[in-house]
Amino acid sequence: MSVLETDAAVAALRRPFGLRLPLAVTIALIPAAFVVAGLVIRYFAYAAAVPDETLAGFPMGLCRWDCGWYVYIAEHGYHPFPTPGMNAAGNWAFFPLMPVFVGAVRWLTQWPTMTLATGLSIAMSYATAVLAWPLLGRNLRAYTLFSAYLLAGPWSVYFTTFMSEAAFILLTTGVLLALERRNYLVAGLVAGLLSATRIVGVMMAVAMLVQLFAEHRAAGRPLRRFVPDLLRRPDVVLGLLLAPLGAFVYMAFLNWWIGDGLAFVHVQRAWARAYGNPLQFLWEALASMPKGGWTPTAPQQLAAAVITGFVLIGVLFWRRKWAGGTFSLIALTIPLFAGMASTLRFTAALAPLAIEGAKILGANRIVFAAALLGFLAADYFVTIGWISGALSLV
Repeated sequence: MSVLETDAAVAALRRPFGLRLPLAVTIALIPAAFVVAGLVIRYFAYAAAVPDETLAGFPMGLCRWDCGWYVYIAEHGYHPFPTPGMNAAGNWAFFPLMPVFVGAVRWLTQWPTMTLATGLSIAMSYATAVLAWPLLGRNLRAYTLFSAYLLAGPWSVYFTTFMSEAAFILLTTGVLLALERRNYLVAGLVAGLLSATRIVGVMMAVAMLVQLFAEHRAAGRPLRRFVPDLLRRPDVVLGLLLAPLGAFVYMAFLNWWIGDGLAFVHVQRAWARAYGNPLQFLWEALASMPKGGWTPTAPQQLAAAVITGFVLIGVLFWRRKWAGGTFSLIALTIPLFAGMASTLRFTAALAPLAIEGAKILGANRIVFAAALLGFLAADYFVTIGWISGALSLV
């Protein structure tokens, strides 16, 4: 090979690395910038809402609602039966993956629970953003919005404090990425962890099955061949069997610990949950008009979140995102049978909806800029609402 040919070969090798390295750095830096921005915004909101604020008290200052239950589980574990003080509301309703993980790291490091949990939640949300890059069509505007949504957006308080949302959206994104690459064994393994994070995680097995069926039909295979073809793929069968494993392990633990494998369902009675028709709950929420002014009531805000969620689910199906659409539909519909409580939080934590929403808002530069500014501003005001006890955010 001549010197000229050698130089050309070296240049050919350098070109792709020269293109990839800046892009990789950009992908890493965008969510990192929103980590900092989000912390600053939420701290100022905390300082505005809490008279005797301190920097050391900031992590615990954002610990509201279910966060207290997670702190207890991380520090003391699950309640025995009967519960201490004969309290009817045992902590069995809260699935174990997030609090047990934080508790294990706390045991190893001896760091304060909320400081540690806040750092781990932010790290999970950062990882979610990076993991979603291929699912966002490798579009920088959509990626920027999704990163902001997680780390400095209107609902970022869910993803950056001690709640299950950070783990839930991370694992859901991991399953979607594995399905995009048709790696059903990895999808099943990650879905197994997802089902240990929240009960609706078990429904990812259904979403995987729908995705498989869609691929079967897209390949022109007859309907009658679906099950035989499925059984000839041990990796797929194993993935489907692993998907609900986390929930089954938790049920086995509860059966051993207190003698009731369904305690996470039975304990809902302590919160006086009324089961009924989701459409009726939605209509009643929409009809809950404000008594004065134009600000929507908390039920109306919840209803708006649910309607937005279903619109985005429709977009997912229209774009043939079968797994994401199916999982979101089931995960959003099931809680509605118990009323409107927490539906905003449940909608916000559905990765397929957040990813699709970021792609839609990122399609136009002006809309992108307006959405990004809106996200950052909303982070401040929603954080104040979270600290102040706004019921729509529970």
